[in-house]
This record gives sequence, structure tokens and C-alpha cells, in this order.
Amino acid sequence: MKIKPKKEVYIVIFLLLFSSILIMIIIFPKLFTEEHTEPYYPEAGLENIIIIYKEANKVEDIVKIECESVLPIVYKKVPSLNNLPVKIKKTKFIDIVLPSILIANFKIKTKRKRIITIRKKLEKGEKLTYSEERFLSQMLKEYKTDSIEELLKRLNTVPVSIAIAQAAIESGWGSSRFFVEANNVYGMWTFKKNRKNKIKAKNNKVYLKKYPDILSSVEDYIYSLNVSWAYERLRLVRLKYSDPLILSNYLEKYSTLRKKYVKRVKTIIMENNLEKYDNCKLNPDYIY
Repeated sequence: MKIKPKKEVYIVIFLLLFSSILIMIIIFPKLFTEEHTEPYYPEAGLENIIIIYKEANKVEDIVKIECESVLPIVYKKVPSLNNLPVKIKKTKFIDIVLPSILIANFKIKTKRKRIITIRKKLEKGEKLTYSEERFLSQMLKEYKTDSIEELLKRLNTVPVSIAIAQAAIESGWGSSRFFVEANNVYGMWTFKKNRKNKIKAKNNKVYLKKYPDILSSVEDYIYSLNVSWAYERLRLVRLKYSDPLILSNYLEKYSTLRKKYVKRVKTIIMENNLEKYDNCKLNPDYIY
């Protein structure tokens, strides 16, 4: 049975009206909701960096770093450096981890800078923007505190020389199974039985974390130093001193070796002249 022309017109009018009402329902609330006038993005107001992700299937795939202008390369896969001559092994290891350490510190610096700006506004009695409020709330939650002053103690960088020295100790300069199979640079354990990304230690019930890339491992390590109760003294001293040999004294709880571990960190820093890497810079062409 054919529909009469008159009925077709009614159907078209009805569909047009229904579509118009639906559009009004969806769009109008967004136009008149105040909280959407300034969209929030976690990194809003922060400098960002373009990261180059790379897989190194063999030693030759590792890119040589230039301290004055380090390319922000993050390795998703790394080869074992176990059989390399000691000097080459150390050089290649630093080539792998240095960019990620600089990136992790860069991200912390930009967040810290913004928190300082927010603190100044609050001290002047100025109203924070929606984005600033959300950013502050997120940082306080992430760093497990309700105080801006405490947040600034925690949200801080780790000297590159210390980060390299500890990475060298925990991974055997890139020769450990956890470094190669799990991108685990710092021997970070996990006590969560249900954690999917983990790797079991041989002849032991202990599990170590498995990371998608080297940067994730570095960030987890720095976060641990910045939040864990064991490094509270380190965070306090860090506000006054940046000397890695002074700050190393407060890493004894990182290992059951305690003072012997601290001595080992200092020895590696000095014997390998790692302090020269404290002044390395990321290539500015990748920062925006």
C-alpha cells in the first residue's frame, strides 16, 4: 500500500522537529554549563616534549648521545649489554638511560614551576582558574599530600648522576635479565599478586615490575624517591643541596646493604665521572 503524499510531508516535518529537539538537548546544556567554559587538560599551561620511541634489537641500534643536545629517545626494547667490553658497555648503557632520566626530570620541573605559580596566586588572594584548580588537585592526590609546601618537597628532580649510578647498580650496567626482558632499570619489585605486568625472579618468589619502556621505569623510580617515607630526609635535604654526593647519603634505605650501598653509589659516581651528566640538556627543538 502506497503512502499518500500528504502523509509523507507529515513524516518529514516530524523527523525535522525531532532532530531539532535532539540537537537542542545535546548542545544547549554544554553552552550554558560554566565548568566547560575552560576545558581542562592535565598538561595545560605546561611545556611539552616530543618523545621519539625506539626499539633497539641490537647494540648498533642504540643512538649515541650528545650531552649538549640530547635527543629525547625512549627505548621500548633494549638488547643485553652483558658481553660487551666494560668501557663500551657503560657508554651504551648511559646512551640508553640518560634521555629518559632527562625527560622524567623535565616533566617534573614543568609541573613544579606551575605549582609555584599557583602558590603565588593563592598567596596574593587571587582566584585560580578551573584548569589550575584541577591541576593542583591532581598533583596533591598523585603525591599523596594535602599541603602545597609538602607537594613542592616531593615534586622535585633527582640528580642525573645519582639516577645513572643507581641504574648501573640495579641492572649491572644493562646486563640483568630484568633490564632486557622487563625494561626494569632499578630493580623495582611488586607485591601485588594480581599485577599483570610483572616478571618472576629465578629461584625466588619475588616478582619485579615489567614496564612498557625505559621512561616508565625511570619515572616510577623517581616517584618512589619522591613519595616513599624512606626518603623523607632526602627530600628535605634536597631543598638546600643539589650535590649528588651529599644527597647520596640519604639513599641507604634503597638497599639492605644500607651504608655499603651509599658508598657504592658514591664510588660509581666518582669513578665514572657521572657528575658531568648533571648538566646535560634535552634538544630544544623537541620542546614546545
